[in-house]
Amino acid sequence: GGFLVTVDETDVILPDESRWLTGAEIRDGFHLTGYATADLFVPCGGRPNSITTDNVQHLFGDGGKPKFRMIVEGANLFLSDGARAVLEKAGVHVFKDASTNKGGVNSSSLEVFAALALSVEEHSRLMCFNPKSDKEPPEFYRDYVQQIKDVIVENARQEFRAIWACSKAGMDKVEATRRISSKITKMQDTIMAKVQDLKEGERTNLVRRVISMAVPPLMVQQIGIENILRAVPQNYVVAMVGAWIASRFVYKHGINASEVSFFFFLRSLLDGK
Repeated sequence: GGFLVTVDETDVILPDESRWLTGAEIRDGFHLTGYATADLFVPCGGRPNSITTDNVQHLFGDGGKPKFRMIVEGANLFLSDGARAVLEKAGVHVFKDASTNKGGVNSSSLEVFAALALSVEEHSRLMCFNPKSDKEPPEFYRDYVQQIKDVIVENARQEFRAIWACSKAGMDKVEATRRISSKITKMQDTIMAKVQDLKEGERTNLVRRVISMAVPPLMVQQIGIENILRAVPQNYVVAMVGAWIASRFVYKHGINASEVSFFFFLRSLLDGK
C-alpha cells in the first residue's frame, strides 16, 4: 500500500524502516529511494545537480537495472553532466533541460510580445483578467493562450525529431541537445547580423513573412503585420526572425547542413514558398 508523509513531519520512519529527519527531506530525496521507479521520470523542481555521479547509483535497482526508462528534465540542471553520461550509457533515454524547457521560453517571449504589440488600452481589454471581479477571461486571452500552447507543442515535436535523428545516427541525446542548441544560437546570431545587409525590399518581405508564421495568428488577425512592426522594437523583431529561421532550418536540415542548403532555405522564404 501507499503512505502519506507531509513536509512538516519530523523523525519519519517509512515502511522499509528507513529513518528521515523531516518530511521535507523525504520530498527532496524521494527519487533516490527504492520506492521511486517508473517508465518515465519528469523532475520539475529541485536544486541544481540533485543527481550527480556521487548518487546516481541510487537510480539503479538490483542487478544494475535502471529504475527509469526515460528521464525528461523539467527542472533546470537537475542532473549533472556526469550523471547524464552514466544514465545514457546504461540505456536510459535522457532528454536534457535545454531541450525540454523551451516551452517556458516560448510562452514568456510571446507574452512579452503581446505586451509590446498591443496598445495599453488593447492589452487591458484583451489580455487582462481579474478573477475576483470577472467571471471568465476575455475570449482573446483564452484563444491566445491556446495558440501559444500550439506553438509550444509544434516546437517540442520538431525538437524531438531533431534529437531522435541524431540519436539514430549514433549520437547521445544529451550531446544532440548541445549540438542543436549551439547550432541554432550561432545561426541566429549570424542571421541577426546579416539581415540588415539584405536589400530593403527583400528584408521587408522576409521579416513580414517570418512574423506571419512565428507569432500566434490571432495577433496578426487582431492588429495586422504593419501595426506589429510599428509597435514592437526593431531589435525584438529581428531577434524573433533570427530565432525562427535558425530553428526551422536546423530542425529541417539537421546540425550538419551545408551553407548551400541554408541559401536555398532562405531563398524559399524570400520567394514566399
